[in-house]
Amino acid sequence: MKRIAFVALAIFFFSFSYGQYNDFPVRNFDMTKINLEQLKFGIKVSPSISWLNITHDDAIGGGATMKLSLGVTAHYEINDLLAVVSAINYNSIGGYMADSRTLNDVNAKDYFKANYTILEVPLGLKIKTPTVNKYNYYIQGGVTTGFILTANEKTYAATTNKVLKATDTLKDLTYPSIVGYFAGVGSRYSITNNFKLFVEVNYKNALTSIANGENYITDVNHAYTQPIYIIPANMEFSFGFEF
Repeated sequence: MKRIAFVALAIFFFSFSYGQYNDFPVRNFDMTKINLEQLKFGIKVSPSISWLNITHDDAIGGGATMKLSLGVTAHYEINDLLAVVSAINYNSIGGYMADSRTLNDVNAKDYFKANYTILEVPLGLKIKTPTVNKYNYYIQGGVTTGFILTANEKTYAATTNKVLKATDTLKDLTYPSIVGYFAGVGSRYSITNNFKLFVEVNYKNALTSIANGENYITDVNHAYTQPIYIIPANMEFSFGFEF
């Protein structure tokens, strides 16, 4: 929560101080006069480094994995400084973890992989610089809601990279949705007034557990002695175009 407050506070002070620069033209925004010409859409591809933060007495996180996401973005310019951003993203997230089952199994690698696919809808605020030589830069942050589409665990053979066992964890061991936050920086290049390329880096972290932890106690494949909390996080590197 401290990180969220810090991001919100930084955005507020940046907006306030930047607005004091009287030579910078800022358009007034009237909620009753939404101009659809200020609404832009885009397509992005996002390779990411994803991992899991585990809270449990019998399970630990075991490292990151590479994932890939696709998204359709929406960008509404409030004025020359601020924009509201959203998207519909198809995200693949997850990471490695271990527990007593794999650590004590000589036929399996110590760490197994937990995989999730989610439909993510972020909503945030973007603070932009003026466009100079067709380039502008921005910082952004906000909240995310994710709806879980698939969930599984894959245990790998000790001597090979072949899957020893695959377990579907969607129905009973995974919550249907999660809430999180994101913060990032980016740059945009204007090819024309209506077509722009962009690149950005975003840090994303869930605020709620993706695991239905209580059910891990009664599940025959896990039989944990206490609920588990699994908090996904990832560093996302996006590139795309806006029209």
